[in-house]
Amino acid sequence: MQPTADSYRALARSSPWRWRTLHFTRHGGLGEVEAWVRRPGRLLVRPADGSLHYVSGAPYSWSPLRSTPGGAVAVDPPTEQEPVLRPDGLVAWRPENWYLEHSDPMWENYTWTAMLDPDELSHHVDVDGVEAGVLRGRDVWSARLRPVEGYDPRCGCCPLLWSEVAAVAEYGEEPDRLARFAAEGYPEAYVVALDVQTGVVVSLEPIGVGPQQLGFSVEIHAVDSDLDAVFAGRD
Repeated sequence: MQPTADSYRALARSSPWRWRTLHFTRHGGLGEVEAWVRRPGRLLVRPADGSLHYVSGAPYSWSPLRSTPGGAVAVDPPTEQEPVLRPDGLVAWRPENWYLEHSDPMWENYTWTAMLDPDELSHHVDVDGVEAGVLRGRDVWSARLRPVEGYDPRCGCCPLLWSEVAAVAEYGEEPDRLARFAAEGYPEAYVVALDVQTGVVVSLEPIGVGPQQLGFSVEIHAVDSDLDAVFAGRD
């Protein structure tokens, strides 16, 4: 399949429905870590020092309670919605704010959850030069991305595509901070590769100036393998 900007965006919103377990190593960013994810809501991370860290649950919280003059009362949870799929199996539409209850556990910051489910790349982002390729033996789609007005990252302070658009949206009422960011400079754009099987970001490279820790890559070791032994005694 020859990817287009439209299919690239569809792949970016499809990750939650394309895999259940993932074993990978992330290079760059805030440091190298090996990780195992078992959906829903299970994460085991091994940083470079060899320690193991277990995280469970979505990094966002909500409570099935509402406040009334007589106190809090239980309310029914929202009805589960399913995504709308395209003929090619990619997601054409997903429930709004689906990630709030179903996101993968976080490690370090919200770029981690966005890396595993990069829905924020599927809208309000210019997508150019889409190409099919191979990275570390796996099929990928790569493209040059530039966020535009309305870009809505998983978290405003740590977007996948750090940019003036993202900074103004998050810090628009802090001119001193915006001036410092402008002096440091923003990347012109990003080259981002998505793993075709999973929809996960496996390479993110800023073009031009900007903080050095923005770029990272992900080496996928296994998809949908049995992780019972890995998580034994932790669930």
